[in-house]
Amino acid sequence: MNTSTLRQLGFSLSVALLSTSMVAQGTVDIGLKENDGHLDVMVRPTTDFDGVFSSVVFTLRWERSSNVVFGDMEQPEGPASYIPLMRSGPVHENGPYNYQVYAGFGMESLTSRGLSWEAGKEYTIMSLPFSGVAEVELADDAWTGELLNNADYYTSLGGKDRTGIIYQRSVSTTDIDGTVLIQPNPNNGLFTFSFVVAEATDLQVDIVNALGQNVFNDLLRGFEGTYRKEMDLTNMSNGIYYLKITREGSSSVHKIVYR
Repeated sequence: MNTSTLRQLGFSLSVALLSTSMVAQGTVDIGLKENDGHLDVMVRPTTDFDGVFSSVVFTLRWERSSNVVFGDMEQPEGPASYIPLMRSGPVHENGPYNYQVYAGFGMESLTSRGLSWEAGKEYTIMSLPFSGVAEVELADDAWTGELLNNADYYTSLGGKDRTGIIYQRSVSTTDIDGTVLIQPNPNNGLFTFSFVVAEATDLQVDIVNALGQNVFNDLLRGFEGTYRKEMDLTNMSNGIYYLKITREGSSSVHKIVYR
């Protein structure tokens, strides 16, 4: 079943369930975060809501050259009951990227499940286990925007379009004893990065700009545990920066987008 059919079905099913109340309903934003070896897709309503989450469509994008492998999709118990999700077709290849579209539709209100949303709070609707290294993004690009693909981010509440923004577009995954997390990314020059080192080792952490100039450096001997650093690049030019993590002679590099 393609995403266009899912949207139409979700709309048709939910129209009959519309409340007679005409309380204004805000939009729903979407974001992507790493969580202990899983990619979590979350929605964030801008107003309180307990009605029918009619439908949702979103697309994950990653480079074809990466070695990331995804496991079976998982959903928390609540969202699995009011917005069951599925892959919409196989992985699509276009240019340097792979695309996987996900879609779902709901028939029952949140309140019928004893649930409700609070404005500004995040709710995980899907969790995807992974292994390997890649930058994974929630995509709204030329490919997702093509009519044939119909795969831009879309959300409907009570049968009405309530599509918001993608507030956390991408995360980087890595095999370094877990995951390197950069949030938010893209960002406005303020961000936090963290990663785990399971065994004590000498560690060097660098951030360089697109010209290769070092803007941050940290050298630690025998480091073990969670490394976490809050960064402020607002006094520097916006653009692409790279986080480089070096230990025992091997390095990993992760892109930072400062807009």
